[in-house]
Amino acid sequence: MCSWKIRHCLLATLCMISSLFCAAQVSVISSEVSYLSFEVPGALGTYPMSINDSMAVTGYYSVSSTDTRGFLREADGTIITFDVLGGLWTEPESINAAGDITGFYEVVAGVPQGFVRYSNGRIVTFDPIGFRLNPPEAQPVSVNDFGVIAGNYPFPLSATDGFTRSAAGEFTSFGFGDGGDYESVVTGLNASGTVVGFYSLGFPSFASFIWQPDGFSSQFFVPLSGGGAEDGGSEATIAEGINAHGDIVGWYTACTNPCATTSTGGFVRSPQGSFTLFTPPGTIVALPRMGYPVNAESSLAPHRLSINQAETITGSYTDAEGAQHGFVRNPYGTITSFDPPRGERTTATSINDNGVIAGSYFYDWNTQIPQGFLRIPKP
Repeated sequence: MCSWKIRHCLLATLCMISSLFCAAQVSVISSEVSYLSFEVPGALGTYPMSINDSMAVTGYYSVSSTDTRGFLREADGTIITFDVLGGLWTEPESINAAGDITGFYEVVAGVPQGFVRYSNGRIVTFDPIGFRLNPPEAQPVSVNDFGVIAGNYPFPLSATDGFTRSAAGEFTSFGFGDGGDYESVVTGLNASGTVVGFYSLGFPSFASFIWQPDGFSSQFFVPLSGGGAEDGGSEATIAEGINAHGDIVGWYTACTNPCATTSTGGFVRSPQGSFTLFTPPGTIVALPRMGYPVNAESSLAPHRLSINQAETITGSYTDAEGAQHGFVRNPYGTITSFDPPRGERTTATSINDNGVIAGSYFYDWNTQIPQGFLRIPKP
């Protein structure tokens, strides 16, 4: 009888030699959830970034240390690969209900430009009109079900501003910083077109913002007694995602003078402005995700915390030994840690409205090549 490892390798081999470019996948079922792992055959790493309610997943995979391409994994397991013509680095960030995908690509290393891949496979590239740099720069982070795209671009110097792009291709730009050292970073977009993100007040202080399609905006801090920057707020409040109801998820840090102690945790902000704080059994992962080079684009690529319609949250944390795990927090506040079976260094990046989580991890027998996974809750 062949071992699990051998069966997995045989399946991957069959996929690679098949006339169809398919995903190697293994399903493991527990009493509460099932896990499905998959990879783009031949890839040096598979990184799911976004999942929609139809179970379609998009992300990117590595073909070398300097070359990545995009993929779409359909609900039946079929994998379609794609890249922007001439691009060295293609990274999808978000997929909507129709299967439209947005993200960025690089023709010149370190210079992101935007694209949208429609469900019929057509790819359109873009940069915000009126803010043309040479070369142009734009980094989309999310697309909603109405085809609105939100993202970031640098203006001026090293700072960033945010933008939205309508389904018709019309751009609106906005920002809350002041000059090259005070960036504004878009991280999330919901169905109504509301955008969230954060902006610098001068390192290490950051506040979060909410921007409405009519141009109305507001800023907020997590309120902490004895905390940081202003009015008892936290030293850094980083909004990461927003659902259709307007619930916002993010993380915060705060220190008390002279910063002898620092507190870190997650928050949920209701549409009415009330806060619920939570702490996973470790430190929330807030650094660039695995597989991404540490450069200017790293800070503009979100997917550290994700929230769905039911207010279920997913993300990743590191424990006291430095090991990384995924976590899920249900609407009642219960936090559950997880790793796919025989997995380590779990990075959860997206959750759909059915509670299915997508992300990447390493098998314990292959710690060099990350795999994709789906964590599927029991019906």
